[in-house]
Amino acid sequence: MKHIIKSLIIFIAAASVISCELDLAPENIMVDETTYKDSKTAEAALIGAYTRLNSGFSGAPTGVNNYANTGYMLLYSDIGTPTLTSRQNSGLINMETSAYNTSDHESFILSIWMTLYNAIDYANNIIINVNKYGDYGDSLMNQHIAEAKFIRAYEYLLLLQAFGDGALTGDMNGLGLILRLTPYDGYNPEDIQARATVGDTYQQIINDLQEALPFLPNVSATNLTSRTRASKTAAFALLSRVHLYKGSYSNNTADIQLAADYADSVLKNTQNYIFSTSYTHHTSWLFPLNPSGAETNSANYSDEVLLLAPHYTNANNYANGVGGSFFNKTYFSVDESFVSLYETGDRRGYFDPSTGTACLIWNGSDNYYPTEKTSYKYNNSGGYNNVLLIRLSEVKLTRAEALARLEGINDESITHLNDIYRKAFQSKPAAYTSASFANAQQLIDRILVERMKELAFEGHTRWDLIRTGRPLRNTSLTNDRKILPIPNYDVNISYGVIVQNKGYR
Repeated sequence: MKHIIKSLIIFIAAASVISCELDLAPENIMVDETTYKDSKTAEAALIGAYTRLNSGFSGAPTGVNNYANTGYMLLYSDIGTPTLTSRQNSGLINMETSAYNTSDHESFILSIWMTLYNAIDYANNIIINVNKYGDYGDSLMNQHIAEAKFIRAYEYLLLLQAFGDGALTGDMNGLGLILRLTPYDGYNPEDIQARATVGDTYQQIINDLQEALPFLPNVSATNLTSRTRASKTAAFALLSRVHLYKGSYSNNTADIQLAADYADSVLKNTQNYIFSTSYTHHTSWLFPLNPSGAETNSANYSDEVLLLAPHYTNANNYANGVGGSFFNKTYFSVDESFVSLYETGDRRGYFDPSTGTACLIWNGSDNYYPTEKTSYKYNNSGGYNNVLLIRLSEVKLTRAEALARLEGINDESITHLNDIYRKAFQSKPAAYTSASFANAQQLIDRILVERMKELAFEGHTRWDLIRTGRPLRNTSLTNDRKILPIPNYDVNISYGVIVQNKGYR
């Protein structure tokens, strides 16, 4: 971790890419050849790319000593779904209604779009310039390029699920993303790039991950720092997610089979990643219940975590993770009807604080809306919380869902479902059996409910609802309004080349 912090310091001094809106060229602080020739400065740039990934997803440092509050992408994944309710005066209410105004286009919509494309540019610079200027050993250079391709794939998937027109509803001919694969060199009105199709965008994501796989390390879960960076196992897990997203709405057998197979590759790596059955695991390892004002974090990275954005030891200078808006409930709170989905005794649910029992839904801050509830996955009001990007529970649930779609009622799907469902109980509830389900759809539906309960507030809920044809909180929203519009700013400066999503034309 000290090495990562030192590398980040180097990167702040030597980063070659600081670009913002899509019509601005990046400002080079150092010559690319100098930055990417040496392994230390190239790795510092790579650490910067990981930081930008977290910035695009959950919020990250905007400067050396500044922390940006919870990222809009993470919020957008849950607000407007059954999990989070936003306040009328929060400024976030349009996430529920999809009635976006000019201010929304210029704030959170543009912020998501701009920050993730900025992050992609970081990755592009590493991929191109390490290959062009690197002079520090083929093995390490190939690993750095592979990690950057993994980062780029993750970022394009985040953009695609939020902005891709039909990306989660099986329309491979719908409008996807502007695919930038080289460093951005400025706005040229005579050379504006149009949006690729959804299918082509998915293929680019898959290509990046497949090209990265041979050169990514097969790390041990006992090496905590290694799980802050891409590995073969993390790439298999992300490929599983990509194919599940791509194929589940239309029940495309080829994609569902690949989702199942890639998930299986992860689950077979039992030497490195082990699923715990401890009922205290969620609060003691996955999401440690840290003091609200602490600048230190026990950072007990569970063996189930495949990839995370960690909170750094020196939180004042390198704050990371999700900010205090969850803890303080200033903009939103956990929906009461969602809380009721958790059975009594489920440590992922709600317990009265007076009992002293650790859990993952609590009342949070006493100073802001003390009777309302929040997720204790982000329980540190200072923002010093780890962000889990990929973990084993997601992979098990993906494997369970994919097999149920392919094979109907089957023992392995039920085993994975029971593992997730029963884990958080000290007194275990009765296990599901094949007799518990009348047909495959009942099994799939039960897996999806467990997926929402297990992965709530981690950036999955909205996308799972859309890809499975289930309604959002606003049941009148059509599929083409469940995603975001392209920011008006970029549509306007493209002179019609960048076409708006059909639900917002």
